[in-house]
Amino acid sequence: MKDLSPRFERWLCHPRFFNGVLLLALALAASTITLAFYSDDYILLCYLAELIPGSPPWYDLYNFFSGDPHRTQASIDLTGLPWWTDPELRLHLVRPLASALFTLENAVFGRAPLGYHLVSIALYVALVAAAGRLFLRVLPGATAALALLIFAVSASHMQSAGWIACQHLLLAALSVVLGLLAYLRYREEGWRPGRYLGPLGLGIGLLGGEAALGGAAYWIAYQLAGPVPPGRAAGWRARAAAALPVLGLLVYFAAYKAAGGGAAHTGGYVDPLASPLRFVATAAERLPVLLGNAIVTVPADFSTALPKGPFVVIGLAATAGAALLYRACLPAIPERERAALRWLVPGALLAFVTCLGGFPGSRLLLLPNLGIAPLLAVLIVRGLRRGPSHGLASWPRRAGAGFLGVVHVALAPPMFLLATVSSADIARKLEDVARTAEIGEPPHKRVFIAASSDPMASMYPQAIIALESPDAISCWAMLSMTKASHHLTRTGESSFTLAPIGQTMLTGAFESLYRAPEAPLQPRYEIRQCGATIRVAEVKDGKPTRLEIDLGAPLEDPGLVLLAWRDGKLRRVAPPAVGQTIELPWSPGPIGLF
Repeated sequence: MKDLSPRFERWLCHPRFFNGVLLLALALAASTITLAFYSDDYILLCYLAELIPGSPPWYDLYNFFSGDPHRTQASIDLTGLPWWTDPELRLHLVRPLASALFTLENAVFGRAPLGYHLVSIALYVALVAAAGRLFLRVLPGATAALALLIFAVSASHMQSAGWIACQHLLLAALSVVLGLLAYLRYREEGWRPGRYLGPLGLGIGLLGGEAALGGAAYWIAYQLAGPVPPGRAAGWRARAAAALPVLGLLVYFAAYKAAGGGAAHTGGYVDPLASPLRFVATAAERLPVLLGNAIVTVPADFSTALPKGPFVVIGLAATAGAALLYRACLPAIPERERAALRWLVPGALLAFVTCLGGFPGSRLLLLPNLGIAPLLAVLIVRGLRRGPSHGLASWPRRAGAGFLGVVHVALAPPMFLLATVSSADIARKLEDVARTAEIGEPPHKRVFIAASSDPMASMYPQAIIALESPDAISCWAMLSMTKASHHLTRTGESSFTLAPIGQTMLTGAFESLYRAPEAPLQPRYEIRQCGATIRVAEVKDGKPTRLEIDLGAPLEDPGLVLLAWRDGKLRRVAPPAVGQTIELPWSPGPIGLF
């Protein structure tokens, strides 16, 4: 540390630095109050109000799709599930503690989002404090302080801190970090309560959500590669024996499966236990994307709407760059930091693996960052040192460390706020989409969305409408979420064809959420939804290119509404004459990428 500027060292080691970081985390988290309710929050509110047929019980709110073909078909008939939904679709995330917390918040705060956000803010600040205590225990003061700052202001934590439906991440992370702290104290100081509080923290975290498996990853890594306290055996057999309590996770997996948990027949989520080969293939793509987000803050969320190739390349390059920088810094890294990174970095990599089956996004980085933040702090502190460098010239090493410092310290708070502003803007646009949709009178309309690729203008508006005007619609059907202009050709009084121009259907991230790519649709596939008959007329490589739709009533019937996304609103489509074709031009939705 003597080669760092004295001012920088004093700043990091100032007695009030820890509290200052907590205040900064509080300020950043408080900014997310502007999100109010957002996307899946409305689905959970509808479940509690039993506005959706077959709503799950209060203790199991994240049971989105049960995998029961009969229940799925009933949901397709009456609710907003897309017609292409696989009848065996299962997305059941067993999160009883998170479900109970949301239910309690709903009972106390109703539909006023402020109270929910205050709970999230408190959980996030507590998590930052717990992470800080962990860093101070395993790293020297200045490096621990920088790791805490990097963790607290990471823009990838914005959704965890501000998206109410993501409270399961905070519950899981806080519990396992507190448990890990207690267990480290037991291992290193002989504090006997930690022997029991450690597993208890992990168990409570798993009740919060499966993200707590990332905490178990650090536990395993510490047992296998962490420092051995004086007086304890250091061999591999002793380390493996110390890790045996983690085998209790087998009980968790068994209970999870017994409760019907897991994912199947979806392209968005991959269950490693049910589809191991597909999980490996998915992980090979998603891991570099998430590493790129963690190391150089390229948002993984964009990979769901843009070609994934550049994100994979950036992630691989960032990982290679970090490895080279670590090698260049290695002679200057003291043994205490090396010892900490020997288990924190493998723990982070294992934590990445535990979340690769989830829908891609920066929110998945909350627990992996527990190991990535110390690595970045070491690279910045040691990389900025003057003096000879082994393997790399001094200036590239200092430039690399300076780049990481700018990205993760100087730019991180503005990026956190920018992500908050962007998400709040999307949330307000979602509300506006629901409230300005051209549905009109009379009530109990059958609503058909002919073309709208953005989930904020197709999937979620119906939930807001159901909460605010329960009698406005009787059913909601999404005909196409394809990111393309469409041709609509009227073929009869009540029928028409719908075809994306120059593209097949079911290629987008949110389209494949309801049907896995390996489950192709065949020509003449037919299904009933919302009183209409939807038939696949043409396919290419198992994906529809043209639909035949009969609404069961003249298109001019006042009891039905045909909408399409146009010029920032869900607007009515004026039915053409029989035999005529109109074009429904594509335009970006509230998110701006779909």
